Amino acid sequence: MAHNARRKDRDEYIPLCRAIQMGDWEKAQEFLDHDEDALTDKLNDEGNTALHLAIGNPQNIRILENLLERINPDSLPALLNFCDQNALHYAAILDNTVAAKKLVDRNPHLLFVVYFMNPCLPVERAVMNSHKTTFLYLLQMCKHHIGLSQKDGYHNPFEGERGSSLLCGTISAGFLDVACDLLKDYPQLASTKFTNTVAPLWCIARKWDAYPSAKRYNFYQQFVYSYVPVENYGVEDIQKIHDIENQETYKANRIMKSYVYPADLTSLNDIVLILSSSYQLSTVSHVKQLHEDKVKHNRALTILNFICEEVGKLRSNHAQHCYDAYISAVETNTPEVIRQITRIFPHYIRVKDKKGFSLAQRSIMNRCEHVYNFLVHELTQDKYFHMISRDNEGNNLAHLAGRLAPSDKLNKVTGAALQMQRELQWFQEVCNFIRPSERDAMNSKQETPIMVFRKEHKDLRKEGEEWMKKTADSYTITAALIITIVFAAAITVPGGNNGDTGKPVFESEPSFIIFVVSDAISLFTSTTSLLFFLSILTARYAEEDFLYKLPKRLILGLVMLFVSVTTMLIAFSASLYVMFGLENPWILIPIAAITCLPIASFVTLQLPLLVDLISSTYGRGIFGKRANLSLG
Repeated sequence: MAHNARRKDRDEYIPLCRAIQMGDWEKAQEFLDHDEDALTDKLNDEGNTALHLAIGNPQNIRILENLLERINPDSLPALLNFCDQNALHYAAILDNTVAAKKLVDRNPHLLFVVYFMNPCLPVERAVMNSHKTTFLYLLQMCKHHIGLSQKDGYHNPFEGERGSSLLCGTISAGFLDVACDLLKDYPQLASTKFTNTVAPLWCIARKWDAYPSAKRYNFYQQFVYSYVPVENYGVEDIQKIHDIENQETYKANRIMKSYVYPADLTSLNDIVLILSSSYQLSTVSHVKQLHEDKVKHNRALTILNFICEEVGKLRSNHAQHCYDAYISAVETNTPEVIRQITRIFPHYIRVKDKKGFSLAQRSIMNRCEHVYNFLVHELTQDKYFHMISRDNEGNNLAHLAGRLAPSDKLNKVTGAALQMQRELQWFQEVCNFIRPSERDAMNSKQETPIMVFRKEHKDLRKEGEEWMKKTADSYTITAALIITIVFAAAITVPGGNNGDTGKPVFESEPSFIIFVVSDAISLFTSTTSLLFFLSILTARYAEEDFLYKLPKRLILGLVMLFVSVTTMLIAFSASLYVMFGLENPWILIPIAAITCLPIASFVTLQLPLLVDLISSTYGRGIFGKRANLSLG
């Protein structure tokens, strides 16, 4: 009965709720004049008051202002919904910065109160929901009114675990500029844990997309990235990081100040630097994106270095900060974190996870090539330790490389055949790294590494075979059609033959010569591509064939097919010109334009596959070097 009574009371508030949501202050005022209790009562099933409803609509600022004038400021902390959220919490959750400003102006005590069911401060709610504008305002107000936090029952957002939580939330939300500012003002937060598993070092270690290793730029992007100007600040310069209150103005002015440049510059590089230093160039879309990437990378590295330095000052409890960050860095393939922690705590390089796996073993099982390269190729002093390491089942590194990669890693590569090639590259790389005697070593199940590889990749090999055959089969049909067309065109000469001599009528015309040459090239290349695709269909499909032999045949077949399609269209265009263009030269323009359409379409649709094949087979590879193209 009590529940029904409350439901009935809330039904009576429907006109008021509708008036507030529609922005009709006159009707809302009329209702409140008639029922003053409605000003502070819970109006709906969520327990929201009139103030909560007004905040829910950012356009209802006038209603919010009028409601605040009628409410006693001291009663604002007590106006809660069923989730124990006061009005400022609600504004932070909904990213209503204007409402937050009105509320703080009315009663700044709202900044520092928490409740039984809602233990978070409004500033914490804002950062948890990644509302940067509201978060920056509340952060500024917390600093401005920090003296109020000393009151009994109030909480300081910059002290102890709550301060660590705020820093962790800022990092997790990607507000790295704000995180730098927090570390500038409250450096002790860097070495304060939030919970048993969450610490600032762990949070910045998890921010894998903020580090340079997360990006793969092409040659042009890497060139621009190397010379794009950014602010050069390190751990010792963290006090100089810009004030968040003036961040937009500062962002425009800092471009011409302190830059990161290589020391050895040629005259060409000097010119590039002068040009790239201009603020106008930094507004070009792709350059601007690279500049933003580099700024983000520098901020992440600065935060990481600063936190590691602060943790290094602790006399004990290093493991509480470093262990989870270390393991997280391996999981997210972030060598920058491992490099920095190792610099401060060298002995942690041999740490093992809860299952007994070392960092190198985890990097291989999770296919984290950046971490693997750092551990086995940069940290040469521990190379022997990794070479002979084994897990609890007697598996060496090659056994672990023989296991199937996690699905999220496999899916980064297009097609089952290229996935199989990537797995072979990993297996080959690890086999080349370990001692020769370890390559045929047995684990506790009496399995060698190659036995583990074949067992784990049995299904993937079948999928790769099916993918290769389907791909080759579709291209075989295309190549066969081209052969038929260009062969028929070769024996059916455009313009016909001279009845007396039997020679082509237009044999002396340049366009006819272009036709003959293009048609011949198309015939020969399409025939060659057909042979390559047929060789793929008849291959034996052993595991090692996916490393080099099959991709090579597919690459050559695709290249020949590209050439044959292009020259076929050129031959067709030349024949049209021979027939109709000798007396009307202008016809060459529309013919050339139309010819470009199928060529461009074919290249656009098929070139990405060819580029992936060439890059994976002949490129530097994921290990930063050309692979040795054999398993033996």
